[in-house]
Amino acid sequence: MISVAVKVETECGTCRMPMPVNTLAREVGCPSCGRPTAIGGDLWQALLRDPVYDGPKMLRNEGRRSSASKLSAAYTRRSPCCQGCEKEIPVASIVEVREQAMFRCEQCARQTWVRTVPIELAAALPNITHLVGEDPDPLATAQADAAEASTFPCPQCGSPIAFDGVNRAYTCRFCTASVHVPDDFVYRGRRKLAADWFLVFHPSIAADTPAAQAIAAGLFDWDSPPDAAVDADGNLYCAAGQVHWIPGQDEAKEKQDNVLWSIDPSLNIRWLQRGGPKAVRLVLSPKGMVLVTHRDRTSRTWLSAATGRPVDGPLAAPQTIDSELLECDELACDHDGSLLVLKDGGLRRVAPNGTELVVWPAGPPGAGEHYVGLRPVDMPDRAVRMHTGSTRAHCGPDGSIYFLYSREIARFDAGGRKIYGVELVSGDVDALYRILGADLLGNAYVLCADRLLRITGKGAQSVVLATKRDRLPQPDMSLAVCYDGSFWLFGKNGAAWKFRSDGALLFANDNEKRLKKPTRGQVLRSALEQQEHQNMAQVSARYQESLRLEAAREEAEFRARRRSALIILGVCALFLLLMSSPLWWRALQP
Repeated sequence: MISVAVKVETECGTCRMPMPVNTLAREVGCPSCGRPTAIGGDLWQALLRDPVYDGPKMLRNEGRRSSASKLSAAYTRRSPCCQGCEKEIPVASIVEVREQAMFRCEQCARQTWVRTVPIELAAALPNITHLVGEDPDPLATAQADAAEASTFPCPQCGSPIAFDGVNRAYTCRFCTASVHVPDDFVYRGRRKLAADWFLVFHPSIAADTPAAQAIAAGLFDWDSPPDAAVDADGNLYCAAGQVHWIPGQDEAKEKQDNVLWSIDPSLNIRWLQRGGPKAVRLVLSPKGMVLVTHRDRTSRTWLSAATGRPVDGPLAAPQTIDSELLECDELACDHDGSLLVLKDGGLRRVAPNGTELVVWPAGPPGAGEHYVGLRPVDMPDRAVRMHTGSTRAHCGPDGSIYFLYSREIARFDAGGRKIYGVELVSGDVDALYRILGADLLGNAYVLCADRLLRITGKGAQSVVLATKRDRLPQPDMSLAVCYDGSFWLFGKNGAAWKFRSDGALLFANDNEKRLKKPTRGQVLRSALEQQEHQNMAQVSARYQESLRLEAAREEAEFRARRRSALIILGVCALFLLLMSSPLWWRALQP
């Protein structure tokens, strides 16, 4: 079972001292001044979204930080333990708790509070079942501490002055002196340190349930369908863009987060990269490399399919390909690792390092070499000229090369010989096929808005999925075909499905628990509440500062008056002494 240790701190809005928040509650008392501080559900959700979102994908003992308004949190992925001796608490004991319980450590006898997530805060903690190690009732404890009698000695006469823990300026009832209570006395022995408490995830969000782990890690969290590919081992690679709302100066703004990741056939996460440029195409090489193109002007780098990092060694000599070449209409990787580039109506072939190669192996190019605008059904053998812009190219794992244009598809073998060119069936005369994939047996899969077709190696067509019958496909989807004929479909808003070659459903991510991203309105409302909280804290701080300055001014005036009085008293005493000295002198004469 996955758990994350959280340590939360903030600043008291009354006394402005650091305040630990060792519990999940809507109101927490300051251990210094005893005044309560309100923490709303939206603020908790903003603060703990990162621990909940990052927890399943973090390494053990990996630490990170998050913040919201004046709240800050340090979180680490580790197992729940006793805060006294750090002995691990058995997971089975935590799971058995239905409401709340106190666990007594067998080693140090310290008690640890365990409870389920409160209903009123459950929305802020999706997929979290238990909270471990909180303070049982920090508000009551702080108020009880604040209620204890406390006195401060008057610096002038020494009489005790009752101190309520909040006000700093007092008047002594015995000598009427103005007294300011210093910080050292206010917080002496009353400060409390922030302690770790634990968020325990639902058992489905665990290492032994990869599908839930991938979803909890935010892999299936895109807005538009990703570009995807599958290798010979069934590993899936995706380049996607994720949009989140963040608070701006006046309103919520969109933030684009580009991710590149890979999962194995069991949906275990192999690697994950965030923060790169927006991907235009993802191309998978059979040689164990991945090429992701984007719109910047720098050269593109081959990445390792095993790690997601730039390739080192002989396969990467050189590591990059000129960006001018890859700003094309279509790009595909052949079974030998070379790239087919469709640009300006012409087909070109380049090596992984960018070196230009002949398009087809031995033999002269076909008659269509100098013919611009060829449709797939009219393409000759070894064609190198075709429609630009709308033509899609795909290299199958068996060495076949496919070209798709509108409702027509053509298949060529590795030598450039045309095997078939057929017109595709469609229930909608306006529907166009735009997405293309192929398996190891030479079957091609093409996708349009209302159906997914499979075309055999000889050109026979069959409908695998139809919208009216299967509710899939949907408009604006992407496709990735596995070598065994199974395939992935990707829709909007993180939707993903995997099917067998016969159309039987294998996986759907809507069956797994997913984190809900805050909407634009929620983010804006949270930002406004945080701003209002900040403004109130600033007003309170200014008021407290004015009280402190006023008390300091009164104390300075009192000291000045006392100093003047002492000087006058000393002068009078000296005068009396001088006036009485002749009398003392005569009295001492014999």
